[in-house]
Amino acid sequence: MIVRFAIILVLTYLSFAHADFNPEHKLTGKTILVSKIRKNWFDALDYCKNKGMTLATVRGRRENRELTNALRNSPAATHHWIGGIRHPNENFYRWIHNNNKIETTGYTNWQPGEPNFGRGIELCMEYWNDPKKKIEWKWNDNDCKQEQIFVCEKRD
Repeated sequence: MIVRFAIILVLTYLSFAHADFNPEHKLTGKTILVSKIRKNWFDALDYCKNKGMTLATVRGRRENRELTNALRNSPAATHHWIGGIRHPNENFYRWIHNNNKIETTGYTNWQPGEPNFGRGIELCMEYWNDPKKKIEWKWNDNDCKQEQIFVCEKRD
């Protein structure tokens, strides 16, 4: 009886251990987790760090394609936080994991007209997918306080 209870307890723990995420996706050079919960950008970053990960980054066209293909199977959401941020006193975005300017990677995927530092408060980077507006998995800047789905990654 005690063994059966212990097994049930372990299985219950394992089922809830990743309840906040969809199954992980193995991409070229990294593993990603897409959240099922919504957090603001900073809380999402902390959440990823507590999992031994960081918010997702994109190093090129192939990686962008792989990542957006994985997101197509995620919860129905139009906005997903990723790991780019702008300091209010700068005119460019940086990847949070290495502080490099995004533009220096040689690849960007901004929605036309973005980033626009909208309302003077849009400092955090997201994937934006809104087929009704004919926006398909483009980068956008948004207010960091918005609570939305997020993507964590761990590089191999």
